[in-house]
Amino acid sequence: MMRYVLDTNAVIHLVSRKSDTLVRLILEKREGEIGIPSIVAHELYFGVYKSQKISFNLEALRLLLTDFPILEFDQEDARVSGELHSALAQTGAPIGPYDVLIAGQAKARDLTVITNNVREFKRVDGLKVEDWTA
Repeated sequence: MMRYVLDTNAVIHLVSRKSDTLVRLILEKREGEIGIPSIVAHELYFGVYKSQKISFNLEALRLLLTDFPILEFDQEDARVSGELHSALAQTGAPIGPYDVLIAGQAKARDLTVITNNVREFKRVDGLKVEDWTA
C-alpha cells in the first residue's frame, strides 16, 4: 500500500546520492510504499530534455521510473489541488504551480510528501510532509 510520494527535489537527491539518509530510508520501505506523482515525472522529463546528455539521461530516468509506481493525476486530485490553490491564494501565501498539484494529489490520497522543500509544502494545511535528506 502506498504511503509516500517523492517530490522532484527528493528524486534529484536520490539520483545524485546527495543524502545517504534518503537512500537508506527509501531502501527500508516495502515495494509499492513510495510512488512518484506524474507531475514529478513531468518535471524530471523537462530536466532531461533541457540537459546536455539527453539520451543518457532519458535512459537513466527510464530505469529510475521502473522502480516506483507512477501516480496518475485524476479528477479528485484536480479538485483538491484547485481547492488548495484557491485557499493559498486567498491567504497570500501561494506555492509553486507544480507543488500545489503534488500537494493536492498527496492530500487527496492521504499520502506523505517526501521533500527537502518543507517550507513550501508546510503552507498546505493538513498535508503530511517529511524531509528525509537530513
